[in-house]
Amino acid sequence: MNIHTSNTIYVGNIQSIDDNTLREYFQRFGDIESLFHNCSRAVDEWLIDYRFIRFSSDTDINIFLTNKIDHTICRIRLDIHSYDAAFNDDTRLILDRKICIAHTNPKLDRNIIKKAFTRYGRILNCTCVSSGNGVEYVYIEFDSINSIRSIFSSGQNHFAGRTSLAVKQPLRPSQVGIKLEYNQISMNMNDRQRKDNIQIFKDSYPESRFDTIRHLSSSTSYQSVSNTIVSCSNHSQNQNLSESNTTSTSSQSTSQQQLKDLEQEYDLIIRKDFNEITYQIDKYLQKQQQTYKKLRKLILPSISRS
Repeated sequence: MNIHTSNTIYVGNIQSIDDNTLREYFQRFGDIESLFHNCSRAVDEWLIDYRFIRFSSDTDINIFLTNKIDHTICRIRLDIHSYDAAFNDDTRLILDRKICIAHTNPKLDRNIIKKAFTRYGRILNCTCVSSGNGVEYVYIEFDSINSIRSIFSSGQNHFAGRTSLAVKQPLRPSQVGIKLEYNQISMNMNDRQRKDNIQIFKDSYPESRFDTIRHLSSSTSYQSVSNTIVSCSNHSQNQNLSESNTTSTSSQSTSQQQLKDLEQEYDLIIRKDFNEITYQIDKYLQKQQQTYKKLRKLILPSISRS
């Protein structure tokens, strides 16, 4: 375990718990240096059901890993593992038994959504969380991972009433990105490589001093030094241009992918809004029809008697 993660723990099952509450609970066990997750894509954050908490070096995190006492916040049992264990695919996490649902109608009854998935297995929890921008998310926890496999192996679309539901699995840390210490090592190696390249450049092409050029005995030697400096400058400019083009291409590719993700997300929201409007219209027409039938039953007998 890397020095940066030796005092870091994974805390799962936190979708309805804000970061301030998490920090307040865990700071009683030691000084908290950082509370974070490893997801860099905002569009995926609703699929993140965990945080990493890094304590100071003098904190003994074994109190979480060996103690059998459950840690709970507002009756929610937290899922705690070591940092490395969270990236091990053999480690069973609570999020493996969950599904994440995005829908755009906060008035859609949670029980209707829950009922749509009861046929897949026993449901332990059904939690609604608002994102604050008009989109509400629902998280359903089953008692068995087999329920999750059945939901996604069926290959069918899921509905609550007539509302189409976007159903996804929460992301494990290993699905989001590489471990933090690998990123840190890579950064350190890149820094060292840049420093080595700069030193090699300096050794190969030392700075021109006026007194050195002044003592050159021939114009040919001076011209040679000038050509070397110009050549080096052109090489540096070409290299910078190449790196700039590569960075620009990479940035453009990333932006295109993010735009595609956003388009897919908003297309789904529009389609679900349309489904919900259609459902509400049908519901209204059904009520009107029922009212008409009731009035007809009341009026016709009185007309026939008269």
